[in-house]
Amino acid sequence: MGVPKRFAVEYPDRCLQLVAAAEPFAIENKLTGSFALLVAAAVLTMPFERMRATHFLFQPEDADLSAALKSLTKAPFLQAPFWSANPTDWRQSRIMEGIDHTGGWKDANGRHPADPESENSIAQYCASEVLRVIRNALSHGNIVYLNKNGYEVPGDQMESIAFLSRYEEDPNAKEFTYRVVIAPEMQFLIFVKDWAKWISSFAKD
Repeated sequence: MGVPKRFAVEYPDRCLQLVAAAEPFAIENKLTGSFALLVAAAVLTMPFERMRATHFLFQPEDADLSAALKSLTKAPFLQAPFWSANPTDWRQSRIMEGIDHTGGWKDANGRHPADPESENSIAQYCASEVLRVIRNALSHGNIVYLNKNGYEVPGDQMESIAFLSRYEEDPNAKEFTYRVVIAPEMQFLIFVKDWAKWISSFAKD
């Protein structure tokens, strides 16, 4: 392929072609979560940065992308424009203590954030806030594989992925206070593909 006219638009489209070729292998070999992270590290992070008006490679013709990114500050994550279907089973919470081991994770009410009875605040956040948690986690390697009960147990079948980001907005937050977003592995792959399709839907020229 030749040099793209608009990198932030054409790059995700090229990635989607690679995803279509590799996804069956990943699913067949139970590597869905790892495959989704592999794709997200590129498809989410790079276009997200290139859409920023403050990026040094930003061009005037990319103003539509910048406006689209800004619109995500007003769109609830669960109703964001990039979704092809309503997402389910995503969770967002705060880890107030025990960050270094999933067995010690506790939210503000003392519950494990993956516990169905714990508070799930993801519906309260706009798309850009949830994306920031995921982006920060990808950039810093703050990723944890979780089993069906929400714990990191070597050898267990992976069911979901946890993304951790320091809670920097709270000046009174303790050092170990983190935001956590938890997504089922297949739903996270769907999200990554939906995001790439949304970005690549903008005009290439």
